[in-house]
Amino acid sequence: MQRIAELQQLIADFAKVKRVLELANNGQLENDVEHSYGLALTCWFLAPKIAPKLDLGKILLYALAHDVVELHSGDTYVFDKAGVETKAEREKAAIEQIKQDWPDFPELVGAVIGYAEKHDAEAKFVYTVDKMLPPVLINLGEKERFWRKNKVTREMHEHEKSKKMQHSPEALPYLDALNEWLSNPDYFYKPEA
Repeated sequence: MQRIAELQQLIADFAKVKRVLELANNGQLENDVEHSYGLALTCWFLAPKIAPKLDLGKILLYALAHDVVELHSGDTYVFDKAGVETKAEREKAAIEQIKQDWPDFPELVGAVIGYAEKHDAEAKFVYTVDKMLPPVLINLGEKERFWRKNKVTREMHEHEKSKKMQHSPEALPYLDALNEWLSNPDYFYKPEA
């Protein structure tokens, strides 16, 4: 029972990790529990349709565990240059801490490492779907307010996504679909405006 209680505390602490964007249009910053659940549900919806040969169980484990490192490393916003520079080092230390804290939960540790290292097609699928969700939530909620506040242009966004969404051939077609969806209407920051 003590370890179950400690796991519940881990989940509660995980919910304290706030991300930089609102959860669609609810007016509150998304936290890592909400993000991980949303990613798992989205992967569950998509995988049977576009990646039926992949192991759905493994996909769900990766989705639920993918950001557990952020308990110790914090969330890193993709356009925070200083944060991005130290992200790999912070996350590597976080994985070591998770190993130390949860020696009796090797499946969690394995999923965290497998996702971080993109071990297999399932991890790459989750990684790619994960990169789609933030801009969707932004355009459902904050819209131009987020893009303007963070000075993110369409070009910056598309460049970043084109680098990161190449990992999964099954999910890659969603890169073009995402860019098209974000263009109508186009809420991105426009420096000349």
